[in-house]
This record gives sequence, C-alpha cells and structure tokens, in this order.
Amino acid sequence: MLSDHSDGENHAGPSSRRSASPLSDASDEGFYGLDDLLPEPESPLPAPYSFSTYEIPADVILPVQDEVNRGRQLVLRLVGSHPLWGHHLWNTARVFSTYLLRNPSLVKGKKVLELGAGAALPSIVCALAGSDDVVITDYPDTDLVENMRFNVDVNVPGDLRGKVDVVGHLWGHDVKHLMARTQNKGYDLLILSDLVFNHSQHDALIKTVNSTLSSSPDACVLVFLTSHRPHLVEEDNAFFPQLALSGDGWVYQKVVEEWAGAMFEDDPGDEKIRGTVHGWKAWRVRTGEEAGERKPGC
Repeated sequence: MLSDHSDGENHAGPSSRRSASPLSDASDEGFYGLDDLLPEPESPLPAPYSFSTYEIPADVILPVQDEVNRGRQLVLRLVGSHPLWGHHLWNTARVFSTYLLRNPSLVKGKKVLELGAGAALPSIVCALAGSDDVVITDYPDTDLVENMRFNVDVNVPGDLRGKVDVVGHLWGHDVKHLMARTQNKGYDLLILSDLVFNHSQHDALIKTVNSTLSSSPDACVLVFLTSHRPHLVEEDNAFFPQLALSGDGWVYQKVVEEWAGAMFEDDPGDEKIRGTVHGWKAWRVRTGEEAGERKPGC
C-alpha cells in the first residue's frame, strides 16, 4: 500500500527532519559494521535527551487503555547522540508500528522478540496490543538499554510490565539468555526495523534470526526498511535472498510499501527511495514451498 503521509508527527530533537544525516557523510561500508564501531569520545557534557511521540491511529482499538499514555499517544525518549543511531525515531518504526496495530493476529497472544530496537516503539506497541511476552534487545550498551527500559516504564502500564523484558544482545552471539524466556521454544514473531543497512552484519543478524524463531509453522519475521542511501538499495535488499538460503530455507514476501517522507531532506539520492518504507514478512519453508521470494497476492 502507498500513503502520502506518515503515522505520527515528530515533535522534538533528533527525530525531526534535518538538512543532512550522518549516513550521507559516512563511508558505504565499515562504519556500519557493529564490530567496527568505536565509542564516541567523551565530551564535557553529554548530549541531552530528546523526545518524540507516536499517535496510535484512531481506527485502532487497543485491549489496554491507560492514563499514562491516555490510550492514544506514546512518548519516546531518544538518547542524545549515539553511534548506533539510537538517537533517532525512524519513520520506518512508525510505519512498522501502525502495521502491527492493524494486523493484531500477528501480535496478540504471541511471544515477540525485537532486535536492534532503538527507542523500542514496535515492541511497546506489541505489549499494548496484547502480546503474551515481549523481549526488547539492542546492542549491549548501557545508555541504549537503560533508555529502552525508560520508554517501557513510561508507555506500558504497570500490570503489563512483567510481560516485557529489556536486555542487550549482540547479533550472532549466544542466545541462551533470549531463549530462556521462552523455555527454549523460540519466539512467534521477530521484529527487525531498519537494521539491514548494516550490510557487514547480515550474517550475524541471520544467525540470530535462525536461532530464536520458533519452529511453529505460523512463526514469522517482519523486516521493515527504508533505503536511506539509494545507491546501496541492492546491498540492503541482499539480506532477503541471503536469509532464504540460510537454515532450512525461508520464504519472504512484501507486505508494505508506503511513503513516509525522507528523514533528511538534503541527503543525496532519490528522495522517493529515501522516503519509502518497505515491509517484508519471512517464514521458514513449509511443505510444498520453495525458498525465495513470493510475489504479493500469491
């Protein structure tokens, strides 16, 4: 589906539209490999936090209404500045969250794991929409992890917080701490929001995906992305055929194509590409299926 508007308004700080992004100034590879990232040098004063909001669509009825978020608006705190991009609430996360809310069968009663969660908006939406258990992860950095916990505390009612856990996880590494939450049965839904631009980390990300998704035939992975660097669209999308060939094989299908607006208006490259969110659903090969892409409607 195509839309000419985004699903929420950026109100403050780094999530607002900017003239240019650090993405446009960095090299095409290397910097985006998490193992290659170096901590930013300490400054005399840490960058302040900023905040952004997400409005739950009017047509969505949540099973939980709460005074904390008034049932309709979520408030997300963003770290002041971070080399892993946790200081942005990406438009991809907004579109992703709206998709989850409008497809409750993917979420309600499910065990959900989000990788590279950042501000954790999709995970918080899952908790509010009736997921049985939600585990929110990102790179095991104290600032990132504590900020995700803050956002859960602000937006998830107290009686639901026991269903939400926030932990650090390095893609491709041991998943015992993640699997223990599911009694080693795995998760029904994996959430990957704007992660595949880390081309050097595709192998590690796919390893974690294969290690944590439940063996249930209904279990699936949702991968939403925007190609913020249009000249690297092919490298972004290479994640999917690589996933398809991993493990026992995967099928993937596009479920969303929506205009959300470019995050940084003066970045180089086609603005339509930089402002369009693509959503994909992937699942392990089932009986009678072949690994690879399934066209929409098939």
